[in-house]
Amino acid sequence: MWEHKTVSNKEMMKTDRMNPSETYVRLMDEVEEAVSNAQVEKFNHEAFLDYLPRTGPWEELPETDMAKSDPRSRYIGPAKAKLLNTNLYLGSTWIEAERFKFERRILTVADFLKQKTIINANMWTPKQLFTTQSFFFCSTGDEDRMGGSFLTGDMPGDNHIFLGKKDGEFAEWETILWGLGHRGVVPDSDPLDKCFYPSLMHRGVSFNNRLGWIRYSPAGFGKDANGFLVTRPHTWIWPAVNGNRDTPTAFNLLVNLPDRRASFGEEGITDVFMTTGKTSMYSLMGMMSSSTVRQMFGAGSEMVPLEFHCVEPGLDEWISRASDEDKYSRLFEVCACLGYILTDPQVGTLGGSSKRRRLLMYASDQGNLLTCVNASQVADHALKSNYEATVFTKLDQADFMNRVTRRFKAYADLVAASDVAKGARWISQADVDGEKMIGPNVHSILAVRGYDIIDMEEYMNSFDDISQAPERLMRRIVQSIANSALKTIYPMDILGESAGSAPFSHIFGAKDDNPLVYYTDIRFLVPTSIDKLRTMTSSRGADRGRMREAYTGLTNADSMTSLSIQDLCLPFLADLGKDSWQTGTGLRESEVIVEVTMAVNPAVVWKSLLDPTTKETFDLPKGHKGTAANLWGDIFINNEALHSKMERDGLSHYLKLLKMAYHWSNDETRKLHKLGK
Repeated sequence: MWEHKTVSNKEMMKTDRMNPSETYVRLMDEVEEAVSNAQVEKFNHEAFLDYLPRTGPWEELPETDMAKSDPRSRYIGPAKAKLLNTNLYLGSTWIEAERFKFERRILTVADFLKQKTIINANMWTPKQLFTTQSFFFCSTGDEDRMGGSFLTGDMPGDNHIFLGKKDGEFAEWETILWGLGHRGVVPDSDPLDKCFYPSLMHRGVSFNNRLGWIRYSPAGFGKDANGFLVTRPHTWIWPAVNGNRDTPTAFNLLVNLPDRRASFGEEGITDVFMTTGKTSMYSLMGMMSSSTVRQMFGAGSEMVPLEFHCVEPGLDEWISRASDEDKYSRLFEVCACLGYILTDPQVGTLGGSSKRRRLLMYASDQGNLLTCVNASQVADHALKSNYEATVFTKLDQADFMNRVTRRFKAYADLVAASDVAKGARWISQADVDGEKMIGPNVHSILAVRGYDIIDMEEYMNSFDDISQAPERLMRRIVQSIANSALKTIYPMDILGESAGSAPFSHIFGAKDDNPLVYYTDIRFLVPTSIDKLRTMTSSRGADRGRMREAYTGLTNADSMTSLSIQDLCLPFLADLGKDSWQTGTGLRESEVIVEVTMAVNPAVVWKSLLDPTTKETFDLPKGHKGTAANLWGDIFINNEALHSKMERDGLSHYLKLLKMAYHWSNDETRKLHKLGK
């Protein structure tokens, strides 16, 4: 059905043909050699400074007790490269062509990966040079826009997204590996359509970004409304990711599984980018059933949990745009999909440290999302490994980490079952086949995140104790960024402002201990040097008293327990001019990213997803009145053979979620509209 063969770049240059002639495993030895050579080479910081204009974070400053004059001693030194983390993109919705409409300065996937590499330069410290790698998993059709597919006989052109040349110079990326052939082919797909898996290294920097893709080629894997229930992932997606040492998959080989520590440094996979679509779900389920792939999910710390990043449209926008069949089937499936990630026992054992995991939801129409998420990822690791990235002193940093840990624990006690807490459930209970079935406990944090970009002047004004700027900025954060982030999981009629003194208290400050939002984390990611930031803010960066007061006034929530505000300095973040290697980050020196993350109440989220399915009734055959659940799931609910197959495949937990969503919605609709059983 599928084979592990490929051709190396060297072989292709020699023969000019693309027929597989070397084994995949042998080739991986060569790739590993090339990558490890790059990692062994010491970072030449003298030569590197020639790439940078001596302005912004890199200018010489008068020596003070707070600032060193030489920028190299502030940020970099002869560091040794280390691969810090691996990002998985399950389904290519995160980087589809549509996405780039919302990005200001990124036009292609190549731009995005270049940006990711450059922004990761923020990880430089005098001792260590961190880098990252990305893997894309996509179904047929998606690979075309990622530059990964050619018909037999075609050669990559000069303008190919990765392999092409620009203006007669060398290509932006140096290809180490070209892979040929399908992964997970089924009958009826086109065997002549060959697929390339580049593994890339950025030029001129000792830093590399290995990257591969896995592509699925199922027949009839369309965007059909009930595709979750009729397609069978175990026949074609799972073999592509569910590998072991004896029969490694393309994915295992690309990440060099046998020695995870050598491949991943200490971390492993720390971020999974996905949607609630079929490609994402089936890939993740296949990975969960593979013990060797599970080993790669990394050891997050209290500061940096294992994160699933999920892109969804606003709930109301989706419902108003979609056709009836699609609308209700998607609501049920989104509910089951989020439930799977938040409650599945297999997912629950991933991640190191205290097994912290977080599912982050982003609005799909969020402007500049790729840029902001890249910057945010770097900020997470900078916080963990280098306190000098913040305006804190070391003592502030220790105090901050304590507060983060306490907040995580307090939130975990609210939502996740423990010795002292009952924990929130995903779908509280439903009557299944005459028996009361209790929903599964939530084990991961569910949060939403939104971004905005403000200019440096507006940011500086927010430190001014006698102006209205801190209040204005906080109102904008709560009124605009928070609401547009929350719209992915809550309907707009329970968001928005209310009349009275605290217009957002119904979202943040509910008295019944059941608010929509448990706590809010605001971070300012500032593209300047730490010395400048400390001087500009007169070291008051950690003091946000006025903004806290404004937050309390708007929300009626206790800002000491439910709000965290941080200023983080990321010196490489901005573009530093045409002559510099440091271009293509998508941000200017005068721009500050405001990142707002809100931990939300999962017990309210599942209800807001299923409630719209109870609003209407439908005509069924034979003159009966039915519910949205009947339209979506009757065929599935009565299919005992499929149920037992799902259980054999280890999907009994997912099956339970689908059944509960069906029965809860069906029963509620019948009660609401007074329909008989």
